Amino acid sequence: MTSAKSTASPAPHDSSLHQWLMLGVSTAFLTLVGLVLPHGDSGEDFRQWFMTHLFFRPVIVILWAIIIIEGFAGLFASSAPWPSRLRRLVLTSLLPPLRMITASSKPGGWLWLPGMGWKTPGEATSEQLEQKLALPMLILTLLVLPVLGAELTGGETLENHPRMALATHLMTCIIWIGFTMEFLWMVAAAPDKLGYCLKNWVNLVIILLPLVAFLRVLNIFRFTRMLRAGKLLRAYRLRGLWTRLWRLALLFKLIDRLQQRDPRKYCTALEKRIADLEEDLAEMRARLAEQRSKLPHE
Repeated sequence: MTSAKSTASPAPHDSSLHQWLMLGVSTAFLTLVGLVLPHGDSGEDFRQWFMTHLFFRPVIVILWAIIIIEGFAGLFASSAPWPSRLRRLVLTSLLPPLRMITASSKPGGWLWLPGMGWKTPGEATSEQLEQKLALPMLILTLLVLPVLGAELTGGETLENHPRMALATHLMTCIIWIGFTMEFLWMVAAAPDKLGYCLKNWVNLVIILLPLVAFLRVLNIFRFTRMLRAGKLLRAYRLRGLWTRLWRLALLFKLIDRLQQRDPRKYCTALEKRIADLEEDLAEMRARLAEQRSKLPHE
């Protein structure tokens, strides 16, 4: 009785209050990262000001230090095997936002989710979390519509109106942060993590494209003096390509979420996809049979 009870409840030091505090720290770190990422054609002046502001680097270093120190302290409070403790410490130290889904001191086989408490990863938890996030993520995805309207129809207006450009940039930041947090939680709760990533590759595109664009921008700034005007122009055109791909991924995700809100339409869409896949499968089987008929008989 005692052993079963101990495995079914989290350790005392992993209280919900502690998890909420660390969630706030990791979310603040993710927010600072999101604010300096290029999410579109707007907010360039704000990004440059924010990255060079006096408080940016100290705050992000302090948040990072809190997560690392808490991770070290958790090493000695956990009952998990040492390789698991060290692996979680390395992950949260290198990628602080991962602290919202894991911790060095967490009970083995348990996952803490905001508003849901301690859960065991699996199909039931994954479905429950997906239902809980469905409406907030739909509302968040709908924010892409005013963003697209501002960036596509605004044109030079955004350059001439800093407040509108800032509002557009902040909305895209909120979208990116929301998608990143949802993806981390859903991956943590999913029984097949790789399968979830492959199934939700659009979410990965939405999360990773701004990061890729940011790395390219850093590379541009590093070699600005060595670049000619033509190369610099091509670099900014490439950045525009990342922006268009990001918008397309968001629109694709918005359509998918809207379909899921209407069960009939979503079922119809799924039936069509199944029919298309079955047609492709039948064609591949026919080709396979044709190729087998050409093989020499033994």
